[in-house]
Amino acid sequence: MASSEPILKVDEVKKWFPVRSGLFSFGKPSRYVKAVDNVSFEIKKGASLAIAGESGCGKTTLARTILRLIEPSGGAAYYKGENIFEMNRLQLSELRLQMQLIFQNPFEVLDPRHTVLDLVGEGLNIHRIEESDEVLHDRVISALEDVRLIPAEDFATRYTHELSGGQLQRIAIARSLILKPDLIIADEPVSMLDASIRTEVMNLMTDLQKEKDLTYIFITHDLAQARYVGDYLIIMYLGRIAEMGPMEDVIHKPQHPYTKALVSNIPIPDPTVKRERIMLPGETPTPIDLPPGCRFKPRCQEFGPQCREEEPQLQEVAPGHFVACWID
Repeated sequence: MASSEPILKVDEVKKWFPVRSGLFSFGKPSRYVKAVDNVSFEIKKGASLAIAGESGCGKTTLARTILRLIEPSGGAAYYKGENIFEMNRLQLSELRLQMQLIFQNPFEVLDPRHTVLDLVGEGLNIHRIEESDEVLHDRVISALEDVRLIPAEDFATRYTHELSGGQLQRIAIARSLILKPDLIIADEPVSMLDASIRTEVMNLMTDLQKEKDLTYIFITHDLAQARYVGDYLIIMYLGRIAEMGPMEDVIHKPQHPYTKALVSNIPIPDPTVKRERIMLPGETPTPIDLPPGCRFKPRCQEFGPQCREEEPQLQEVAPGHFVACWID
């Protein structure tokens, strides 16, 4: 059950990457890729927030910036009232125990030279939490049982090449759980898995949230997955929030033209129900040197004169439901 106080508050976070200049660019203004541009939101303890959008919208960069895996360009991120961006190395190390990241591809983050026992217990060794080999072993076994890898003793002695993609992602989840975090950021945790086992892993994550009172930030490009896991939804486009609000409000009453297009393409399991699909023209433009006005206007079929000159800011259109759009 979510508490009334936010566990994480993100306040106008920016991450701009400088563009490498050519030989003849001396004296010219610096150019930046505005991967994350003034993003603000908050999430309460025990809640599940989904961040969705096309590839390149800044979802993963936002997550890595919040965790200080990459340094921010501006703004602030408060975890339990403490500004993450002002923490020193020791404070960040302690924060890592409370905020964990599950990466998209388990094949890239799990070292094939180590057994599952070593991989899952690695965080305990890094943070020097357990001195006893017996206690460490027991905690690894417990974590494997939590992610439904049973018999855990059998899985503990295996190597990554002996496991399926779904089993490897469960191990990645166990690596996070063993540190007993409060907040887990899952970066498209099922996108690399076969469709047949995606639901199993998402069911596992929702079960673990209830069992351990976890807070989730679930990053995805698939609104169907977002709706399955999250109770609050943020839609990002070109580094900014286009729309955010309670999941069912955004899905059933989308306000932003971009959100409408994404929602129209969610598969409907009932073949008798028809829904008009909205196909956006063109592709997402580069986030370098964005023109004035709304950054969605090159692909928007509803834009008006105001959209050309002024960038819309988030406005509350219903309780807790915000949209950045000039179109009523």
